[in-house]
Amino acid sequence: MNQIEALLERCRNLGAILTPLEDKLRVEAPDPLPDDILSELRQAKNQIMDELRVRKVKKPNNWLLEEWRKTAIPTWRRILKESIDSGDTGREKYARWMLTDMLDDPEYREENK
Repeated sequence: MNQIEALLERCRNLGAILTPLEDKLRVEAPDPLPDDILSELRQAKNQIMDELRVRKVKKPNNWLLEEWRKTAIPTWRRILKESIDSGDTGREKYARWMLTDMLDDPEYREENK
């Protein structure tokens, strides 16, 4: 595991969601990240953004994954709507992460926020 992958793993273990935007790296976490991790994120921002973009482009050709997506996407869309309606921001963030990063929902857009 290289240094960037290790940093991403540390962030993931803390519940952080990293999203590459145009020229910024959005970091969302349930609790503030430790200063040392924030420093490393700042120093490696461009490499992290590149890695996250590469990961998003790589789409496995796996029939089981596709079948899971077909059943899971409607469920996570419902969970997102329910969490927005109830004001549960933690659940809302998790549902958005599931739809974008895990399920790569083709109909989900960031403007749905």
